[in-house]
Amino acid sequence: MNKVLGIFGLLIFVCLFTTILNDSFVGQGNLYNITRWSALFGILSIGVSFVIITGGIDLSIGSVVGLVACLLPMLVIEHGFSPIAAIAIVMGCSALIGLLHGILITRLDLQPFVVTLCGLLFYRGFSRWLTDDQTLGFGQAYDDGLRLLATGKPASWATMLAIGGVLVFVGGLWKAIWRPRESSGNTFADHISRWGWPVMGVFVAIVGSARFWKGWDTGPGPVILPLGEYQIRGIEVSVAEGAAQLPSTVMVYAASLLFIPAFGLFLGSAIKQNAKRVAFPIIAVVVSLLLLVASIWALVPVFREATPDDTWRVGAVTVSGGALKTGVMLIEFLIVAFAIVAVGWLYQAGRTASVVSKAVSLPMMVFGVLALLGQTDLVATMVPMPMLLLIGLAVTASIFLNRTVYGRYLLALGSNEEAARYSGINTKRMVVLSYVLCSMAAGLGGILFALDINSVQPSGFGNFYELYAIAAAVLGGCSLRGGEGNILGVVIGAAVMRVLYNAINILGISTKLEFAIIGIVILAGVIVDVVVKRMIAKRALVAAESARLASAEPANG
Repeated sequence: MNKVLGIFGLLIFVCLFTTILNDSFVGQGNLYNITRWSALFGILSIGVSFVIITGGIDLSIGSVVGLVACLLPMLVIEHGFSPIAAIAIVMGCSALIGLLHGILITRLDLQPFVVTLCGLLFYRGFSRWLTDDQTLGFGQAYDDGLRLLATGKPASWATMLAIGGVLVFVGGLWKAIWRPRESSGNTFADHISRWGWPVMGVFVAIVGSARFWKGWDTGPGPVILPLGEYQIRGIEVSVAEGAAQLPSTVMVYAASLLFIPAFGLFLGSAIKQNAKRVAFPIIAVVVSLLLLVASIWALVPVFREATPDDTWRVGAVTVSGGALKTGVMLIEFLIVAFAIVAVGWLYQAGRTASVVSKAVSLPMMVFGVLALLGQTDLVATMVPMPMLLLIGLAVTASIFLNRTVYGRYLLALGSNEEAARYSGINTKRMVVLSYVLCSMAAGLGGILFALDINSVQPSGFGNFYELYAIAAAVLGGCSLRGGEGNILGVVIGAAVMRVLYNAINILGISTKLEFAIIGIVILAGVIVDVVVKRMIAKRALVAAESARLASAEPANG
């Protein structure tokens, strides 16, 4: 959970930093593009996470994406296959590629790095030979059919919030009534923990449904799937004028009204139980917020007005507009980073200071994040079809990894392969399964990328995609040593990668520095994760030693 909160904090940091300097970041068009590309890379990241959990690696993901992206238009356009048959064929090819990787690794004891590196080279070369290095695409014939798998906009985020809120309410209610947690010794805290999820679900559902409060009309939507003489169509829902922005308004005011008492309870209970633990975090939060407000008031207007060709006088020094923008960006970067770290410090200190603070921390965080999201155009933005596929895949992968015996086998295999083998787990079969899942996810990603871009160049399509996927998985909590992984963290990690890329473009940073900046952020995230892990281990060791000494004193007395 701490890893997920850490990568979530990094995502908030990048979004907040970029929004402060350029508020076009939270416009509908930009948010749609971010969610669409995050979903596409998130699918690849989920696939590679299974391989990394077992302690392996797959460097062929980008080339598999390129191969599948070439095969699909060839089968549909050049050879006349139906879209369903073509998709089934390329997904079957993806599964066979994963099966081949797994067999070579388990039966011939080859290193995963070598096998998948050879796959990276072979699939790329085979794609170029198969297509004669010619650009492929679907033209406009499938714009209202097959390509809707990647370009469709089936619902708004407000609708998704309404549906998600109902699901959270039902799940939280079921858990509160039939699977209550063990008592923490504090009745009030137990009630908050028990009924927090249903309350949050009701709130989110109300916010999402606000889009339809002024009325709506329905009609036939675009064709989703042609089946011979028949067509499966979606439902087009249109809302009243001005209703699309209503959920944002409700979210801002309602979430703020709920956040304030939740934060007051969180802070008051923490101070009452252990004021010393939260004193310095409170001071850090106050100072950081004052600095943030001052920088927004004094520095951000300068950043927005300056152009690279300007000349500015700062005191007795004359600087170019480009240098001034870079300096302001660095200062704002440090201030926002300080604010995020301070808030995270207070959050963790409060959770450990009081049982009530720990119970109310999750609702408080949810209401705070929703209040911030209400300031953006996200709720009025349409949901890309790949995002729905990602959500379905993420839920399925999470259940598989955490709720099935095979998922536990994968985690056990990554933690200690020899111990897993002696405990009766067929480790070779599980390794093969992980590579098959990874390649199938790459195949699905290749299909969606091809349908979305509609122009496949075999020599470069999918290049470096494996690095984005691996980086997102590692950022999301997957250990390259194996045995650790969290699907939610992986999805957030993929979002961080795309938000970083988008921020570089929006802030006017040279795209030549793209990989350098992403590399620095990833390295910083991994270093922080390792440092925090060591601090937690050291603190646990000290606590265990103190407990041992405390238990030994009465015996000596």
